[in-house]
Amino acid sequence: MILGVGVDILAISRIGAIVRRGSKYTERFARRILCQKENAHYTAQIANCGAAEQTRYLATRWCVKEAVYKAAYPHQKLRWSDVHVFKEGPKLAARIAWAPELAHARAHVSISHDHGLLISYAIVEV
Repeated sequence: MILGVGVDILAISRIGAIVRRGSKYTERFARRILCQKENAHYTAQIANCGAAEQTRYLATRWCVKEAVYKAAYPHQKLRWSDVHVFKEGPKLAARIAWAPELAHARAHVSISHDHGLLISYAIVEV
């Protein structure tokens, strides 16, 4: 059964503006929106890359997490750290720290980008 559907669209330049402000702002933003595993990956492999790679990584996670949040609400109000976005083969996937009553729920995500926009869809099923 489908519990909810969420969508988010993001102008990638919004995240790019944070990255261009400097590492202090980028690190604070990353700590705020990434779960522990994402932040460890970001710190080890992405933070020392160029601004374009940092922007891509952070924008993707922001957009997917927003879509998942919208799909889960009002059944569960998620925090940024409750959603772990990762690569599963060639696709993105999301693992969610669900409340006990939603322990068997699954999230399906899809993402696309074009002309500076990023769009993410999420379906939560139980």
